[in-house]
Amino acid sequence: MPKALNYYIQIMNFIKFSAFSALSIALFCLCSCERNEIHLAFNTQTVSPQSFVLESTLNASLPGDSLNEPESMRTRVSIRSTMSLLMSYDDGSGRFEMKIDSVDYTSDKRSVDEFRNIEKYLSIQNFQFKLDHDGVITDPNIENALDMPSEDELNLIPLFLKAQPLLPEKPVKLGETWERQMPIYGKGNSTTTVYKTFTLMDVYLQDGVRMAKIHMGMKYLELPDTTSNLQLKSNDYVIGDGEVLFDVTHGTLSSAEMNILAKLDVFDLVAGDTLPSMNVNQKITLRNIQ
Repeated sequence: MPKALNYYIQIMNFIKFSAFSALSIALFCLCSCERNEIHLAFNTQTVSPQSFVLESTLNASLPGDSLNEPESMRTRVSIRSTMSLLMSYDDGSGRFEMKIDSVDYTSDKRSVDEFRNIEKYLSIQNFQFKLDHDGVITDPNIENALDMPSEDELNLIPLFLKAQPLLPEKPVKLGETWERQMPIYGKGNSTTTVYKTFTLMDVYLQDGVRMAKIHMGMKYLELPDTTSNLQLKSNDYVIGDGEVLFDVTHGTLSSAEMNILAKLDVFDLVAGDTLPSMNVNQKITLRNIQ
């Protein structure tokens, strides 16, 4: 066979193979786009240290009666922290540390001296946890946890977990909803099961980074703390509603916001008295500021 003809056949075969490969890639991308599927996963293996601000604003009110005036309380805590990967595991999870950098706390029911003592207490509450690629957190371990105040707004782990999203175990389409359960760890060995629902609302590019906008709903029953003399209990579900922005490109949380409404029964063990039901409105935000 002449060399020129042989070269021609080789070139034609290469063109056919290239065209087939390009067509296959195009069809694959087309199918993926038509399905609008996206894989959401936390980077638990190579992620760099991240800086976060965790904020909680809590408003609680007790209605008055013929003997007592209405009472209300407002507290706010803002915590800057650095989250670092300590170790990655073969199962795809990683162990992280959340180190507290600064604390700002205020309350209309406490003195300035109490503010400073609480800030000092919270500033040493570094904690570690194991994070799976879908956002499930296990084995949270907080340092210097002795004599922890019973107030929920001073317990960092529940605040963090309430804002933490749980990602789907498989790729999802725009508008698709998934449900997950999450244990919220309290004092001692107590846990509260939180039911969360998520809906993928949008996927877009922001400065070259692929972002996912996710609606997050939450409900759970408030169980009384058996270690406290002032016990809170909800007969109906505590309801939460919020939004998550997830950095798909880097596998990190950009922000999460949750607004929580609850009606709680209050029982004073010391006085042996049941107080009027308390209305609680809490807003929790977690922002990546890097």
